[in-house]
Amino acid sequence: MIQTEIVKQAIALCFTSGGKVAEYLWKKLSGRRDERRLRSDPVALEAAVRRLAAEDPAVARELRELVGSMLEMSHTRPRIVPRSPNLYDRVGAQAQLTGTGVVVLSGPSGVGKTALAEHFGMRSDSAYPDGALLIDLGDHRDGPGAPLRISQVREAVLQALGVEPKLVTSGAGELKAQYNAFLTPLRLLLVFDSVENVRDLQALVPPAPMSLVLVLTEGAPDELVTQYPRHVPLSRLEEGADRMLLEAIAGTGLLTADPDGTHEVLVECDRFPATVVAAAIAARQRAALATRPLKLLAEELRGGRALGPVSAAFDRVLAGLPQRELDVCRLLSEIPGPSFTHDAAAAVAGCEPFEVLAELVHLQSVFFVTEEPGKRLRLTKQARQALTRAGHLPKGEGLPRLVGFHRTRAVQADHWKMPGGRLRLYDQTLPKDTRPLDLARGQDPVDLLVAEIPVYRALAEPAHYAGLHRELTQICGALEIVGLHRGHPRELVEINKWGIASAEALGDVALQLRTIGQQARLYSLLQEFSRAEVEFGRVRELLHRLESPETETNRQLRASLWEFRGLYHRERGQYTEAATCFFEALTISRTLGGLPFRGQGLHARMLANVLVPLGDLAGALQLLEEAESKTDTGNNRDLAQVWLVRAKVLSRGSTASARQALDLLPEVWRLVAPTGSDQYDLEIAEALGDAAWYCGNFELARHHWSGVWQRLQAVRHPRAGGVHAKIINGLPPLVTR
Repeated sequence: MIQTEIVKQAIALCFTSGGKVAEYLWKKLSGRRDERRLRSDPVALEAAVRRLAAEDPAVARELRELVGSMLEMSHTRPRIVPRSPNLYDRVGAQAQLTGTGVVVLSGPSGVGKTALAEHFGMRSDSAYPDGALLIDLGDHRDGPGAPLRISQVREAVLQALGVEPKLVTSGAGELKAQYNAFLTPLRLLLVFDSVENVRDLQALVPPAPMSLVLVLTEGAPDELVTQYPRHVPLSRLEEGADRMLLEAIAGTGLLTADPDGTHEVLVECDRFPATVVAAAIAARQRAALATRPLKLLAEELRGGRALGPVSAAFDRVLAGLPQRELDVCRLLSEIPGPSFTHDAAAAVAGCEPFEVLAELVHLQSVFFVTEEPGKRLRLTKQARQALTRAGHLPKGEGLPRLVGFHRTRAVQADHWKMPGGRLRLYDQTLPKDTRPLDLARGQDPVDLLVAEIPVYRALAEPAHYAGLHRELTQICGALEIVGLHRGHPRELVEINKWGIASAEALGDVALQLRTIGQQARLYSLLQEFSRAEVEFGRVRELLHRLESPETETNRQLRASLWEFRGLYHRERGQYTEAATCFFEALTISRTLGGLPFRGQGLHARMLANVLVPLGDLAGALQLLEEAESKTDTGNNRDLAQVWLVRAKVLSRGSTASARQALDLLPEVWRLVAPTGSDQYDLEIAEALGDAAWYCGNFELARHHWSGVWQRLQAVRHPRAGGVHAKIINGLPPLVTR
């Protein structure tokens, strides 16, 4: 292998530098009948030298010494010198730029293709001993789309490799033959920038099996990556690398002085390298004139301010978009949320999902659309800024489509998860042409809603001000199942406040009561009791305006409002007041006759739950019998909650009953786990700790409580202190009655 490399390097030196290596070889090969052909054919010369070295070991040794001395003296090997010392991230991409062959490196202008190739060329110096050179094909054509002057490129490559201009052949055919013959034996890194099509590249990739050719292109046409399938697409920087790049250019002091402004600028730059560089330069220019240059720059960027050539490049891309893609881009700008799915994009565009795929693919290739985790997409800040500069403002047709799309999905998910037995006061009607909800195998519809919570949060305010009150209250009503099965009270509070405003705009008193009651419930779970009390005050005032309070639906509504009030007192540790409220709810629910209504089983279980800390274990057990008899046996979530309260009762009886609780609680977990209702994990774990304590297994009890405390403490939940007190002090013996 070493001898093969020496021979290749010797042949390369013969046809470039000449010198002692050439003199030595021509002397050894003089007098042969094929000497003339050897002097013009590198492949034939290499074969002849290999045979010579194999026959005479002294030749191999002498060649090694001559080649080594020539390489040490050589100053003609081309090298790529990075124009900028700053390169952050791109570790994964660099790992793919190795070996030999052809690698296509694609991405929009400014994404950092050239910088990556330059730094790779510098770092891989030893891997390509015959040199590295970068040729910008844009310098050899009269503008984008113009024909490439291929012969000119070949001449530039040969001369960069040390061939004297007078020795470069003039005819196109002869030049091609010389180009291929000269490059074939070399081990070279050859970078072609601004590649537009596969035809140009086919004419320039040499038959050099030991070399690596990097192809830098913006669009990566299908025929290009089909011909050369090693494809490395470049997109945004990894999170954190953008700040490192900004700091390297703008300076640490500027960023440290204004952390909020730094964050805002980075948000507007969207982790796009060229934009970060331009923003850093602009911030430095403003530093002498303003106390918070980064804050001001962020405001300028939000308003569509151009950042020199970087913004001009995006403006050119926008101007060159086909009308259909421009329309899609403008409609996507009406999506207020942080990201969207392909289906949501189709809904906004007013078409079928398959009809918008091609547009999204191209918009992504020019960094107008970027991919987010979970197969989600987002319109980039650069696209929004370019639209603003060009005056392509939203026309308002996209928002109603988007709200309608999310309304439909939310209502469908609500009915799929809980088809009956749940009180729904929002309008449940959907358009006649609504298709069934398409869920993947095993997918829980609640998870579909949870994934869209940031979108709902961003969508709620503009939906309200757009007068989409019916659709917004439908979304808020359907999202109640997220609170029941997954939690997320903080996000739901922010969404729900606009749902309350829209319910008021509709003038529907019952809907207002339900939505405000839900808001009070959410504030109670967040331990924000003063805010919950304000909402309960609004409920008391509205109840006087409720017409026909004794109808079946309104009785369910009134029972739910007592339930929410009971939860408020339970969260405050006011168990006597909670018991009073749950008893009122149960009294109303009993008049509804049990199933299919969930209320009686639900409220009997809730009342039993607060009787446990009050010490009324017998009363709790009696209520649990009622709760289980009025709970749908197919509803594992509700049944698991009944068993959980029963375990709490058992753990506070005798040691023997506490052991029964320890056996029962894993069954509770088994029931609830398949339902996806993970917000009960902590309650079950804490109950396991309580049961273990009353069994006398204090170590196991503290183990369970510690797990609960760690999760609560991580989010600074107010209940963390009470659980920590259990770990330190244990549980006192309970007096039952």
